[in-house]
Amino acid sequence: MKTCYNCGLGMEDNNGLVSCYKYKTLSESQEEKSYCIYYIEKIFEDDEPLALMQYLLLVEQELGKRKMKISINNGLRV
Repeated sequence: MKTCYNCGLGMEDNNGLVSCYKYKTLSESQEEKSYCIYYIEKIFEDDEPLALMQYLLLVEQELGKRKMKISINNGLRV
C-alpha cells in the first residue's frame, strides 16, 4: 500500500505525521497516496536510506523519461 510513511520522500515527525519533502505538506503517516506521482519506495544502500534529494532526483528523472516517450510517440503519428 502506498502511504507517506513508506515513501522515500516522507520525513517522520514526532507527533505521528509525515512531512513531504516535495510538496512541503503534513499528512497522516498511514494516509493512502496511490494517486501521488512522486511516491517512491524507500531504497537502502549499506543499510542506510538514500538522501531525500536523491529520491526526488530519481522520481523527477523517471517522470522526465515518461514525458519524453509520450512526446516522441505523439510526434510520430501519421
